Amino acid sequence: MKEKWIAKTSKWKAALDVGLNVGLKGGENVLYLGASYGTTVRQIADKTKGIIFAVEKAERVCGELIKNIKPKKNIAVIFEDAHNIEKIKKRLSKTKIDVLFQDIPSLDQIGILERASEIVEKDCKILFSLKMKSISKKPVKEVLKDAQKRLKVKFKILQEASLERWHKGHWFFVLEKA
Repeated sequence: MKEKWIAKTSKWKAALDVGLNVGLKGGENVLYLGASYGTTVRQIADKTKGIIFAVEKAERVCGELIKNIKPKKNIAVIFEDAHNIEKIKKRLSKTKIDVLFQDIPSLDQIGILERASEIVEKDCKILFSLKMKSISKKPVKEVLKDAQKRLKVKFKILQEASLERWHKGHWFFVLEKA
């Protein structure tokens, strides 16, 4: 039986439900930073014949991720900290990444995204789930404005939207390299 994909458990699905251009055509290779337990990874694996490189750094979570993705054949788990982008790049084995997705609640979320974008080509679609409370305790509007300003240095913001309906304090961006 196929698992239902719901916005409450997946920021990617929430972005899709608010009308952002996050759908897949069916052959994309995806670099997924912050794969967690694999809820969204499993869904994405059903939507592409490409490879999903699922990056997770927490040992216990990574163990659960590996269990949860079975029997999917197009997911490669990378047990690594997303800060170590050069190590991740080596694990990609020169595979062209079509979609870079980051969902890491960290003080340095934007920095991680900036470094990760260096290993993808200009035509790569970049999806970014920003957890504003992880960056700062400032008012959400101020955090968002600062994040938008910083993102515009290296990226073109194609679309953006609040995921508040399902994920408190989250904002989602569809980007491309500038």
